[in-house]
Amino acid sequence: MKKSFYLLGSVLAIALIGIVLLSGCTRSSENTGGTAVNSNSSQTQTSSETQNTTTQQSSSSSGAKSNGGTKATVSDGVQTVTTTLERGYAPIVVQMGIPVKWTITAENGDLSGCNNKMLIRSYGVEQKLNVGENVVEFTPTKSGTIPYSCWMGMVGSTITVVDDINQ
Repeated sequence: MKKSFYLLGSVLAIALIGIVLLSGCTRSSENTGGTAVNSNSSQTQTSSETQNTTTQQSSSSSGAKSNGGTKATVSDGVQTVTTTLERGYAPIVVQMGIPVKWTITAENGDLSGCNNKMLIRSYGVEQKLNVGENVVEFTPTKSGTIPYSCWMGMVGSTITVVDDINQ
């Protein structure tokens, strides 16, 4: 009887390791404070619509690349930033004290069992990601580096919160 429990435990451990390795997960952890509002405005798109969206984003993406990631742009009291999910998450740079509207675009094949739910623990955000556009909203309350990750805490990136986005 004991042998069968050891065998079952070993098989489950090997299966879990295999799932993690096949999903391409990498470990990330750390916490900082803040508050958030969470919303999701996902859309289902055909692959040709997705390609058109990606092409449009390349030419009219909100935010410029910086060393810390894609930089938000501020307009009418809201900062917007757009990133594309490509197996992992992209780093972003935002300004403290201004509400963020972050659009994450996911195409067919970009989502996995690991990265399909994103957590920004410091802001209380849990965002289910779907194919199409996913909107995450929060207000950064202090400057610093905020980690975020998949629901398992293994695929992650950062949100760099700065005092002035223009510097």
